[in-house]
Amino acid sequence: MDERFESILLKLKGHIIRMESLDDWLFVAVNTMKAIVDNSCKDDAAIVLKAAECSDTSEIQQLYDRIQGMYGREGFSYRNAPSYYYLSSLVARFHVTELTESDLESIKEYFGYDGYFMYKL
Repeated sequence: MDERFESILLKLKGHIIRMESLDDWLFVAVNTMKAIVDNSCKDDAAIVLKAAECSDTSEIQQLYDRIQGMYGREGFSYRNAPSYYYLSSLVARFHVTELTESDLESIKEYFGYDGYFMYKL
């Protein structure tokens, strides 16, 4: 997983405007949602796993928006950080794609990763 994380991080540091790979996008979306929740209320991190119940990327984007609304406020120390805005823009700019069982399993795997792109950018 570290190689995967580092590979995506390198792309992010290149300031890509849009993610092309669904798998990379899923990792960034799950990782960023978990960072938001962990930063605000670590005990609620399991809410991010609702992404593994989504049928397509637009549902994940809606979950992301809900998490931002619930946890991205006063208690969130990165709410004005450029890295947060950048990652949020990448999550928002992905085309609607149906998710497979394999994608849903990947979401669960990415949830288990403890490093955060938000803090590395």
